[in-house]
Amino acid sequence: MVFVIKPVWTVLFAAVLAAAQLEAAEETKKLPTVGLAIPVDPATDALFQEAVREGLRDLGYVDGKNVILIVRYSNGDSGKLRENIRELVALKVDVLMGDAPLLKEATTTIPIVSPTMSDPVRTGLVASLARPGGNITGLSSQRYDIDPKLLELTKELQPNLRRLCVLVDESREQNLMNYANNEFRALARNVGVSVCLIPVRTLDNIRAVPGIIARERPQAALLWASAFVYQYRNKLIGPVAHRLPVTGEGRELAEAGAVLSYSVEWLDVFRRSGAYIGKILNGAKPADLPIEQPTKFKLVVNLKAAKALNIKVPESILLRADEIIR
Repeated sequence: MVFVIKPVWTVLFAAVLAAAQLEAAEETKKLPTVGLAIPVDPATDALFQEAVREGLRDLGYVDGKNVILIVRYSNGDSGKLRENIRELVALKVDVLMGDAPLLKEATTTIPIVSPTMSDPVRTGLVASLARPGGNITGLSSQRYDIDPKLLELTKELQPNLRRLCVLVDESREQNLMNYANNEFRALARNVGVSVCLIPVRTLDNIRAVPGIIARERPQAALLWASAFVYQYRNKLIGPVAHRLPVTGEGRELAEAGAVLSYSVEWLDVFRRSGAYIGKILNGAKPADLPIEQPTKFKLVVNLKAAKALNIKVPESILLRADEIIR
């Protein structure tokens, strides 16, 4: 029988290393955790997530150093998104960020920060902007205030506009179709425009859009943004943009071929959301954190898309544009 005697220093080193690893593991367990339920894919989310991380850094939080970000991507699949949310809730993260209605369904105790609330009071998510009162806070895009401006810009782009097709993901939020059928139709009617609504919540819906456009014969198409729309924006806009001008919400839609987009400055909204997460990690309660309304808006014009349609973008729009894609 052969006995192997390890040098004392080897044994001591192994013990010290094991103790250090145990201490590091224990320290990691103590770090606060933030669950990010991302409805799109990593590429679509990249700039938005970096904005969130920037907001966290402004309050001294760095992923892997003094906070752990647990990121789950859903790639435009609503079923996968719900599954990811259930997983993050089961992990008992300290803060959740994502779609407020879905997160609210999953938990009433874990603090929620949402950067994409259309109008949280109107949709019943919170009691008031000043004092949300529950476990939800964040930022409101006030999208119902955006629509009149977007309609105005579309009409300015196409002065002969009489028929407008609105492409809408009706699963985006409760009562959206009711709003589209009533308030938005009334807005359009006031400027002499009739509206046809086209659902875009599935890939089959997207494939059907060109045929519906051909049948309805509008002079423009307006695209309301959603996670599904952002995920499949190229498939959605591409077959339509070579026939007629598309307008919509968010720079990503203009980049995908819309002639113009108008929305809140989403990167600023997501950066501010990171700051909200930091405040909650510092001890603030979501019920007491006022929901911010947008202060920065962005108009993007895609001259390349306009040129392909032989459309001359009015100087009045170009002068107001925050960005021009050439």
